[in-house]
Amino acid sequence: MSGKDYLGKVRGERSLLEKIMSYIPGYRGYKEKELRRESDRLVRTEVVNRLKTAKTTFRRTFANPSLVQKLSGEDSYRFDALNSRLDRVTQRIDRAVAGYAGMFDAIKVKEDKLDSVIQHDLSLIERAESVKADVEKTVGIDPGTDEWRTAMDALISKIEELDRLVDERSTILRGLEG
Repeated sequence: MSGKDYLGKVRGERSLLEKIMSYIPGYRGYKEKELRRESDRLVRTEVVNRLKTAKTTFRRTFANPSLVQKLSGEDSYRFDALNSRLDRVTQRIDRAVAGYAGMFDAIKVKEDKLDSVIQHDLSLIERAESVKADVEKTVGIDPGTDEWRTAMDALISKIEELDRLVDERSTILRGLEG
């Protein structure tokens, strides 16, 4: 087979979408942006879903009034602090600036740098999974004990670290402004 025959064979085996992309100027770039937008949305949705699962697990455990009565003033503070911080970080991620920008958006994101945002968002998923796993362990501990207090303090610290990662994400996006 000659070089032209190979090229013809490859062209013949392309998918319909690949054929469309080869004819329409700018379509490939458009499609790439759409894939990145969808990826960004999916990553943030995954983080939020894991945090919501952790929140639900924690709150269901303390829906029993007899467990809540076991908590001292200091323990109630830990309980409320964990709930409020978990709510805060979940909302911040859910409403975070998207890792892309439209033509008329105030913040423009350089498309070639978006992969670093997506990589950072992957670390958010990993941290959210870690929080979820720790919540599942903590709800198995008897409330009000020293072990429970230690686990709650560790969880609160982990959620605060996740909150700092959300701040870093904003900083990364500001650095990507075009």
